[in-house]
Amino acid sequence: MKNINAPKIEFVDKILSVISLEKGLSENTIIAYKKDVCLVIDWFKKNEINFLNANENNFREFFSFLLNQNYKPSSLNRKLSSLKQFYEILKEESYIDINPLNNFESYKKIKNLPKSLSEEQLILLLRKAEDNFKNIEEKNITKKIKQLRILTILEILYSTGMRVSELVSLPLSDFIKINDLLQIKGKGGVYRHVAFNKESKKMIEMWLLHRSSIEKFINNKYIFPSNNGIGHITRQSIYMELSELSKSINMNSAYVTPHKIRHSFATHMLNRGADLRSLQKLLGHADISTTEIYTKVQSKRLSGLVNDIHPLKRINLKKKESLKT
Repeated sequence: MKNINAPKIEFVDKILSVISLEKGLSENTIIAYKKDVCLVIDWFKKNEINFLNANENNFREFFSFLLNQNYKPSSLNRKLSSLKQFYEILKEESYIDINPLNNFESYKKIKNLPKSLSEEQLILLLRKAEDNFKNIEEKNITKKIKQLRILTILEILYSTGMRVSELVSLPLSDFIKINDLLQIKGKGGVYRHVAFNKESKKMIEMWLLHRSSIEKFINNKYIFPSNNGIGHITRQSIYMELSELSKSINMNSAYVTPHKIRHSFATHMLNRGADLRSLQKLLGHADISTTEIYTKVQSKRLSGLVNDIHPLKRINLKKKESLKT
């Protein structure tokens, strides 16, 4: 077994680079892993525990400490996953003999029904964004292009259900010829197809036409450039512009976020008859259980479905008609 007294950042980075290569993790995921690893190393240091000699009980004490700090199950599970993989590589590289986290089980997640906007609220937002674009004079190019951009972004988010992180990085080259389906790179580097409806395709075509007339956007490789034409629009900018849009129609801006729009897409698709497997593919969920959370609907709606579409309804109606005659 190799020996190392105190891990330096370079050592942590070295182990994480191995994990990144093996798992194909994104840069953001590795940054999160690094925070988790440094957190436990700092905790061990304060408690005079050598991170290479840490045993199962040491880690149980560490996670008990996090529980007392009111960490959520999802956060605990992410840290557990980070540390399990980190210590597995330490084992493979002969720094330790046994992974002390092998016997740890995931913390039970509290699955809350995602909050979504109603269909009426989304239509109101889209109409307001469209009015904002139409009401700006043609000579005010800067404001005109900004309003059209957020209108197009809103249309794409709602019609495809894609994540905002996926949207901002969309390359212009993918839209040279717009088809019904577009392959995008999602979480964990996994590719999937998203579908465009007729309305969103028209909106994208209008955006591309206006975009091509802006000199600072011509050499930009992203479909949605930033205001200064360098790089793509940021997620923060989209959040702010959606917030401004919602406030202008007295809608709670806390509920109008790209993630809430993604939830709205999923909820509205299921409400209108989409099957769970197709929705899973459109959303890019690795596990069907993640998609199943959208099936937790109100009891009133379930009752309404049974009363409206159950075969017995038609039988009872015929029975009533025959009794009248």
